[in-house]
Amino acid sequence: MQRGKQKLYNPIVPKSVTATGEKGKRNKSIEARRDAMAHRYYFHATINRYRYDDCLVNLSTEFFLQPDTIVNELQLRLDLINNLATNQTTTSELRKKYPFYNWVSKLL
Repeated sequence: MQRGKQKLYNPIVPKSVTATGEKGKRNKSIEARRDAMAHRYYFHATINRYRYDDCLVNLSTEFFLQPDTIVNELQLRLDLINNLATNQTTTSELRKKYPFYNWVSKLL
């Protein structure tokens, strides 16, 4: 144990980790990021008609992840991406779900 921790730290700092039995916020955030990434991939690939490698470069700059990581994350959301493509989701629907992203098509 570090010197002074019992007198200086423990009495004033409450226990930082509490067991709640619920799924952590981090896991919920990762799931939300995967969903957003799948929607952005659909937008870049289908609506903007970018090449596959260009889609990965765009997603890499948007989500601050390496292309290999993006591919792994998108593979977990293949059903969602296929569903978006099957339903021919429009940019207005994407804008309603994620209003903070730029949904202006480059093909205009």
